[in-house]
Amino acid sequence: MKVFKLLIFILFSHFSFAQTVYTENTFSYDSLMRVNYGNAINFNGELDSLFLNIYKPTGDDNCKRPLVVLVHGGAWLAGSNDDQNIRYMAREFAKKGYVAASITYRLGSHKTSNYTMYAGCAALNVSEPCAYQADTAEIIRANYRGMQDAKGAVRFMKNRNLLDSTDVNNTYIVGESAGGFIALSVAFTQNEAQKHPSCGAIADAPNPSSNLNPFGCIPNPLNRSRPDLGSVHGDLNLGEHDASVKGVGNIYGGVFDLEIFNQEMEKPVVYMFHQGSDVVVDWKRNRLLGRINWECYAQTNICQQYYHTPYAYGSESIRAYFETLENAPTSQFEIIENRNYMSDCFANGHSILNRALRVQNMTNLFAEKIAESGNHPSTNCETVNISKLQKGTEIKLYPNPGKDFIMLDNKDFSQSFPFLLTDFSGRVLKSGTITNKQIQLDINDLAKGIYFLSFPNQEYKTVRIVKQ
Repeated sequence: MKVFKLLIFILFSHFSFAQTVYTENTFSYDSLMRVNYGNAINFNGELDSLFLNIYKPTGDDNCKRPLVVLVHGGAWLAGSNDDQNIRYMAREFAKKGYVAASITYRLGSHKTSNYTMYAGCAALNVSEPCAYQADTAEIIRANYRGMQDAKGAVRFMKNRNLLDSTDVNNTYIVGESAGGFIALSVAFTQNEAQKHPSCGAIADAPNPSSNLNPFGCIPNPLNRSRPDLGSVHGDLNLGEHDASVKGVGNIYGGVFDLEIFNQEMEKPVVYMFHQGSDVVVDWKRNRLLGRINWECYAQTNICQQYYHTPYAYGSESIRAYFETLENAPTSQFEIIENRNYMSDCFANGHSILNRALRVQNMTNLFAEKIAESGNHPSTNCETVNISKLQKGTEIKLYPNPGKDFIMLDNKDFSQSFPFLLTDFSGRVLKSGTITNKQIQLDINDLAKGIYFLSFPNQEYKTVRIVKQ
């Protein structure tokens, strides 16, 4: 019988397990699928359309829900925002009161010029031919593109905060495997000095091996040029909001350079999960897929070994590095030290292992940060004061966003004057006359979205309201 030793390292953390807001499954959820958040040029010079799925809690009255962006794995080659683990986590976050957005990002990379499929590997169907990169720069560049896209998705979701009733100051990002690398890159890459040289303009990729053609790894037509990939921030959805996050969750991913954590910045809280038996991303330091080479393929000689993969630091190396930092992020590490990998070389270690517990522990950590910011559902629906264009009294409007009605309250309502409710195009949806000191404006029949409340021929400003 395998003996698993669970090591839970909690560094600088002080969350309270009595905290239940944003930690318990309280709500149902609904979803909005395949929302386009941008378009970007992929590794082959073609334009990729990028999408996200949005999961929202239902039955809550929260005007400032925390936001979490979820990034799938797949070695920067495969996977989608509909992967089983990503769907599960998105739904769990939504049930706890978050708005969760699971994203796609640009996949693919240039392939090696030297590849031979071993007969034994083909028979066992355990090879991943498309994982044979042209050189180590390809994974670095693929992660960089994923980081740019994920930052664009964060900004996209922040920009629509009124539509989703989200708190732009409580945004989090979570990823698994390659998505974990991307999530950490989003959270800790803040300036252009951190841009890896491989992400500038470099020499064209070599001609890929023709042996890879049958596997669909090579685009047709093929563009081998490798131009500069641009800013660390990308160019999607720039404007009102940045891509900063308050917390990051990394599930069996890592980083290529530990110095990414040693930056002068307001550091997000960090949650990490890893298993010692992971042969895809080593929990310490190794080449990506390196342990498959020497623990799996080398002992069986059934498959060509992977090469041209960069060294990466897993969660245990990151944990040890944090101990050396004076300004280390608040963090929680859950590392299962189980080195008995040979019984299941490819699947055992590279898995979440109890998804519900991992999401629960992440939200316990994030909830402390959310509470510190003053975010609480009972007080999040603030009153909006509609000021006169000139000096005078104000109309109080609440809650905003609202679901069924909006209250208008002020002593000026002792006077009668008209109001108009319009959509973005200026089309009048509701009109009437305010005659009471307090009026309830019914919005139950409106579709979810943004509207404008104005008072013709009056001194009050037009105000934007949101129907949840």
